[in-house]
Amino acid sequence: MPFQDKKKKTWTGTIQKRGLPRRVKKGFKTKTAAKEWERVTLLNLQNPREISLTFSEASNKYLTWCEKHRKLNTYRQKSFIFRSLIAFWGDDPVLDTINKNMIEEYLDSRFENSGGASANRDLRELTTLFRWFYNNKYCDEDNPCLGVEPYKSIPFLRYVPPPEDINAVMLSANQFEYDFIQCVYHTAARRKELQRLKWDDINFQTGSLLLWTRKRKGGGLEKDELKMNSVIYQVLEARYKERNRKSPWVFYNEQGEQINKNTLDKIMPRLCKKAEVKNFGFTAIRHHVAAVLADSKKLSLIEIQKQLRHKRATTTDIYLKSLVVGENRAADILENAQKKVFNTKVNTISLKRKGRNI
Repeated sequence: MPFQDKKKKTWTGTIQKRGLPRRVKKGFKTKTAAKEWERVTLLNLQNPREISLTFSEASNKYLTWCEKHRKLNTYRQKSFIFRSLIAFWGDDPVLDTINKNMIEEYLDSRFENSGGASANRDLRELTTLFRWFYNNKYCDEDNPCLGVEPYKSIPFLRYVPPPEDINAVMLSANQFEYDFIQCVYHTAARRKELQRLKWDDINFQTGSLLLWTRKRKGGGLEKDELKMNSVIYQVLEARYKERNRKSPWVFYNEQGEQINKNTLDKIMPRLCKKAEVKNFGFTAIRHHVAAVLADSKKLSLIEIQKQLRHKRATTTDIYLKSLVVGENRAADILENAQKKVFNTKVNTISLKRKGRNI
């Protein structure tokens, strides 16, 4: 039987019959609409050939697809969101019974507990999920995420360490750490890309190197060729002369094996503490390099894109906007104009106001 949520003034339909899975659908405007949903859903449940997939069944199919087409971290993030949604509902509804109100209630909870950025991320993932359901004919209903308004959020500004902090960290580093940081700085490489770097990827004759990345759509390995400047050339040449001839890796451990993530993750926190500077990581050095390139005013967006190895220039533009606060030339012009024309008058007014409560 339907029951009313007096606070929201909506009706909820429920089906709880022995031998059949429990079903709940919220957000009906009238009791009649809720009863009609109960009647149709009960008929579908009594005829297994017409039963739609539940949310967990369908989302597991999508996650199986993601394992083959998306990166591991992407897969894990999606899986976390889907589990959180089922936990919030306290139920595993049939796909065709999920409506916009059910999605918004979950997202409202995410906004209240974790903020707008988390809610908007979940909204994007759920929109993609239901679009995949529809395209694969797992449901006939329209995407319940369509029409859900994005949530307000505080713009994220990436931390860019000042050059003196980077220099202080490098002065505190040992030879291995110094070489790795120099490689990050002069290639703007991601940590994992330098982890994958092999001697076969370096061509001292042409002065170039190959970096392998998964930071592309689909998560497959792709290579980018970069020109080495004199600093990175000397660092890599010195490492080559002192290399472990049995190891293919440029950066390796005592056994000659590829340096692992845990070892690298400990380097920057320790060095920042030793150098007595604000804590930052290898990614922040990449941010610093991008900001330096943008601030130089000597490179085009396409040239910066090539160094950062983004697939699209629009990605680079968005990335730079998260790093560099643009110059407010209009404000500077107004300030200079006032100083030039009204300097005497402004000083006079200031003197008159001195000692008064305003």
